[in-house]
Amino acid sequence: MNQEALEARGTVTAGSADALAERAATLMAASVPLAAGLRAAAAEADSRRLARALRSLAAEVEQGRPLAGSLERMGLPAHLAALLRAGEQGGDLGPVLAEWLENRRAAHEQWCSAVAALVYPALSLVLMVGVFLLFSLFVVPTFRELVESLGMRLPLGTQAIFWFTSAAASVVAAVCGVGVVAAVALRLVAGRAAWSWLISHLPVLGPIWHWSSVAEMLRGLGLLLEQQMPLPQALRVVGDGLSDGFVGAQCRRLATRVEQGTSLTMALVALRTLPLSIVPLVHWGERERALPEALRSAAELLEGRLKLRSDWMAQVIPPIVFVGVGSMALALVGLIAGTLLTLIRGLV
Repeated sequence: MNQEALEARGTVTAGSADALAERAATLMAASVPLAAGLRAAAAEADSRRLARALRSLAAEVEQGRPLAGSLERMGLPAHLAALLRAGEQGGDLGPVLAEWLENRRAAHEQWCSAVAALVYPALSLVLMVGVFLLFSLFVVPTFRELVESLGMRLPLGTQAIFWFTSAAASVVAAVCGVGVVAAVALRLVAGRAAWSWLISHLPVLGPIWHWSSVAEMLRGLGLLLEQQMPLPQALRVVGDGLSDGFVGAQCRRLATRVEQGTSLTMALVALRTLPLSIVPLVHWGERERALPEALRSAAELLEGRLKLRSDWMAQVIPPIVFVGVGSMALALVGLIAGTLLTLIRGLV
């Protein structure tokens, strides 16, 4: 079915599912008549597709149909549909949906705050590499040819700088090219899970991406278990709803092991792909029959670690980058000054 047909039916697409669910949760939390609130939200919607979906949902509610069933018929993603059914069965649809969306928003904000702390140092680093390549490819060769044409003998330090700029420029260009090609190929061929795995193994930022995704998974899993959803099903629902494809795949692997009779604790230990620091809390939760509370505590543990890592990056990485930029600038100035002094001495 094409996009025009989807819009005409008010069908929920992947891009509008969270926005639609967020508006429904807000209206239910405010005790506003749902149908009227949905129509008011449609009048203020940012896109025609979302407005059509809101009006279609309002019509379904006015006909007395359950919200979860209406959204599912409109093509809501499977993980959100399962969440709505669980909340409706438990009688807490509004709070359940609001907490789910808040968990997603919190994980996204944690990742964005960590990235924001590195934007300025990263731009400085990119600028440093760009200036280095510019000098290595256009300025240094000119100086070298000039000196060699005059038959002058260069100091060892100047010769070392000439050699380093020539070799390093080729290495940097090759590494950047291979890295970009490999990343694109990995994303296109291996899929979303492999791409998320690659991000989670990057230095500095990788652990933050991984921990934020696992914390989101733990909070979502605890929420679903509170709604009496079976653990294997809850693991699959949470895995399908994560933006991190690698952690989502691990959730589905955990679900398979739990269905085979393994406890969640032993499944985590066997996989060893999620932080093992959460295992003692999960084990306590299973032993005390308080798994939802234990999962939330594990999420708080990882979120505390995230905050410490973000603060560390904001304090340590910028000075390191600035020292690198300054060192490169001094080296280039020294190269130019040393070459000019050599030329002057040779002419005199």
